[in-house]
Amino acid sequence: MRWTLDVAGLRRAVSRKTKLIVVTNPNNPTGSVLNQEEMSEIIRVARKAGAWLVVDEIYRGAEVSGPLSPTFWGRYDKVIITSGLSKAFGLPGLRIGWIVAPPKTIAKLCTYRDYTTLTPTLLSDRLARIVMAPARRERILERTRGIIRRNLPKLESWIHSHEDIFTYIPPMAGAITYFKYKLPITSTKLFDKLREERSVLITPGDHFGGGRYVRCGFGYDVDYTLRGLARVDLTLAELQKKQRKAA
Repeated sequence: MRWTLDVAGLRRAVSRKTKLIVVTNPNNPTGSVLNQEEMSEIIRVARKAGAWLVVDEIYRGAEVSGPLSPTFWGRYDKVIITSGLSKAFGLPGLRIGWIVAPPKTIAKLCTYRDYTTLTPTLLSDRLARIVMAPARRERILERTRGIIRRNLPKLESWIHSHEDIFTYIPPMAGAITYFKYKLPITSTKLFDKLREERSVLITPGDHFGGGRYVRCGFGYDVDYTLRGLARVDLTLAELQKKQRKAA
């Protein structure tokens, strides 16, 4: 089972008035990865509309299993790729990212950048160059994949312990999971309740237009994460008790 592209919805949403289509691949919040057929359909729709594609590939290299996620670069002449060191590389403190695009587009974007970013740190630039050396780059990404592959089973054990509440589709990449819940509370209210009463932060599905879903990360200390989820258990039990009383 996997998250898939709503091809019919894409076709309905894009018209000749469409100037830009934005894609996240691997996806946030679901952790899904587009297959070749889905990527080809996105390109076909963009080309038909004459629209630009902006593709965020920040989670590329952080695959749970399987090969490196495919890139959109080189598949279409009006594509802009964005990425950086904050996710798959695990180096957000460097504040370094990049854009890959046609030369004329890069030149134009550089003029905008001059108005928004002044004197980026020389140390971050130097460290980023060291990180991106091909052999070192692969070692860092392999480390990331190792962390993800060790941590996810522990989080999944917690998710499966609530199979009466959660509907779960495993992520294919990235240190994030996105799952549906069956409780009488909106995801924003659940978010506020956990934050205020348990000092636990999850991301509500409402932030993604998804309704009763939550996003949970697992890329850091997994034992610390599980201690936080033990607090979530208390709130889930309370909500289930209220649900049974109302039934």
